[in-house]
Amino acid sequence: MNELKQYKQLPNDKEALLTGHNYEMYNLDLMRKVFPRIIREFNEKHVRKQRRPQIRDIVTLYFYLLSYVDGVHTRADGTQSERFGASFPSRDKIAGDLGIAEKRIKSLVDILETNGLVRQKTVWNGKWYFPSFCPCVSEDGYLVDEDGRKVTPNLAIY
Repeated sequence: MNELKQYKQLPNDKEALLTGHNYEMYNLDLMRKVFPRIIREFNEKHVRKQRRPQIRDIVTLYFYLLSYVDGVHTRADGTQSERFGASFPSRDKIAGDLGIAEKRIKSLVDILETNGLVRQKTVWNGKWYFPSFCPCVSEDGYLVDEDGRKVTPNLAIY
């Protein structure tokens, strides 16, 4: 009985988030399978122990881009927005917010892209990033496309 009385609901609980705004879901297999596989493959390619390039920032960068997705589907004039689903923070903003060196951002996004996690589009004022919500993930940690095929990365990008 005392155990039940001691239970206290934490602030910002899931129910409050689900009924509020600014809340998105993500596929849990990203953290359980996909990112560990990518990190393992990267580390196997870069076997040196000293000054090994860091890969862990891809996780933060992916969720950062996902959190800036433009969710406005239709413009005021009734046409579909071409920016719908895109995230478009500048490299300078990403570097400042995440503390990732600006020169590393391109290579990290390229790794996300070759794994099917992000699609890039160059526009007149920079880059648009279209993060995948990754609805299907295989048991061995690969995204699965609409045709049921694994998205296998080009390891030369690593």
